[in-house]
Amino acid sequence: MMATDLAWIGHIGTEAMAAAALAGMILSVGLTFAAGVISAVGPLAAQACGAADGALVRRSVRMGLWVAIVLWAPIMVLPLQGDQIVLALGYEPAIARLAQQYLFGLAWGILPALWFLAIRSFMAAVNCPTPALWITLAAIPTNALLAYLLITGQFGLPQLDLFGAGLATSLVNSVTFLAGIWFVTQCRPFRDYQVLRYLWRFDWPLMRQLIVIGMPVSVAIFMESGLFSAMALLMGLISTTAVAARQIAFQVATALFMIPFCIGMAVSVRVGHALGRNDLSGIRRAGAAAMLLGIVIAAIATIAVVGTRF
Repeated sequence: MMATDLAWIGHIGTEAMAAAALAGMILSVGLTFAAGVISAVGPLAAQACGAADGALVRRSVRMGLWVAIVLWAPIMVLPLQGDQIVLALGYEPAIARLAQQYLFGLAWGILPALWFLAIRSFMAAVNCPTPALWITLAAIPTNALLAYLLITGQFGLPQLDLFGAGLATSLVNSVTFLAGIWFVTQCRPFRDYQVLRYLWRFDWPLMRQLIVIGMPVSVAIFMESGLFSAMALLMGLISTTAVAARQIAFQVATALFMIPFCIGMAVSVRVGHALGRNDLSGIRRAGAAAMLLGIVIAAIATIAVVGTRF
């Protein structure tokens, strides 16, 4: 959805593209950290699923939703103070103003996005990730259309420029979460786990377990995103156009990186299932297959980018 936002934002101008790149960098600092912790829902729920422990599956999802709420409050500081951060990084006030517009629109979708991540991890953990796939596939063109309408003000809608792009993404994030909730409460096998049952209960031991598993993932992702953020700052020393160009290249790299990254998510589920069954050979097979597949796909993606001079 960020890629579709940028496709329309690029038509506004180079400064708008650069501002959107900086806004994405600021928001990713908090989102990547939170996503790493919440991603622990997948292996925990998968292990419980492998052990046929439906109650633990339910508790894992419930605490994933709670973790999202706990982390959401500090994350909101970043988009609400985005212009000050951009100014502190040495960019012009005009760029800071545009970045803040985009961040104000994106801020409302942070919590639904984190909640949907927990729901999506649960779907994968019980071997039924297809609904999450269809929800996401529907979200991309919906976001593209809504962002276009709110940026340009077509069909009587207000022309909101960068704020409209961010608001469109927030609205779509909210709808994707609601769609995920509908699936887990109305469709099998999800509804058999009753993941929203006792939603108000806070499970401290499981919360600690989520943090212990998810924190190393968060730190690793945070360091990686920090590298790309540093690249954006260095591009700013060249020119605003360089920042915008870097963002286009970054979106291409991100799209390709998602394939091996999601293989990693899949193997965490497979390992969780095998661990729940005490199947050590299954753990080894899953790990070896994932590493081989990840290397092959990364190599193909690299050759494709270099060969096509994208």
